Amino acid sequence: MQTNLPIENQRNLRELPPRHLDWYTQAVLLLGDFVSQTGWGLLALGSVFFWTTAVNSEVKFWFQDKTVHWEDKEGVILKADSTNTFEDGMKVWRYLHSVAPGDGYRYRGTSYSVGKKFDAGQLAFIRYEVDDPRNNFAVGLRRSEHAWWVNLLLLLPVLGFALVLVPLRGNWRVLRLLKIGDFTRGQLFAKTPTGQVERFGAHVLPVFRFEFRFEHGGAVFHATCRTPHPALVEDEDSESILYDRYKPSFNLVYDAVPNLPKITAAGRLAPMGWEKVWVLFLPGFALAVNLVFILAN
Repeated sequence: MQTNLPIENQRNLRELPPRHLDWYTQAVLLLGDFVSQTGWGLLALGSVFFWTTAVNSEVKFWFQDKTVHWEDKEGVILKADSTNTFEDGMKVWRYLHSVAPGDGYRYRGTSYSVGKKFDAGQLAFIRYEVDDPRNNFAVGLRRSEHAWWVNLLLLLPVLGFALVLVPLRGNWRVLRLLKIGDFTRGQLFAKTPTGQVERFGAHVLPVFRFEFRFEHGGAVFHATCRTPHPALVEDEDSESILYDRYKPSFNLVYDAVPNLPKITAAGRLAPMGWEKVWVLFLPGFALAVNLVFILAN
């Protein structure tokens, strides 16, 4: 339901472009939407799994086997311990073993199996690299606690990164309009249901498409938006529109875009409130996780 506000009480952005926006406001606008936050969350979670499991899986040894000169020799199992990892309902076991290739030294190594294969003191054939016997493993066992399929966890950060990129172009366009856009007001001339809904907890709200008219240079242009909250764009006789004077079809309906700065009584963009600082947590955490593991490796 429209509320007819007197013209003098309507918000008007009188601050002329180019407008200055601090780094915090720009970061919230670029990263604060739901899709971006979901993407950063998946990227952070997927990165933790990837760096702790996938990079240490059997896959990293596949290419090595084709370039290394191996030899087999009888060795001994020094220790057999169960790990906290399970596959197919069975524990993954870790074995510490040693082998003496004939150079006067005895080299230790670690291998793994699903289900117990050896006990301490048993003999086993150890495959070792001729040029570097420190690289060795028990024949028939694997060299990683994690099977090759844990590399599928890479799909999580890849999906997360994709979700981060998807809204980035649109968010950048919004940010650009805030900096260089001209302000005007548009008249609502069409409101149509989209057939889509959005869920907010137990509430399901229909999404509507709104169309507004505004004038620039003697021509009429349209601005459209979609929102499940009609009151946001029906509370004034005319709605705030930001548009590019050189391409007026590049525009936005101000109140329909989440996280935009408030317009002060003086007609300026207010600094973004610190209650939005939480949107920087997931991006910061995701970047920190990857940086820590990259430097550690």
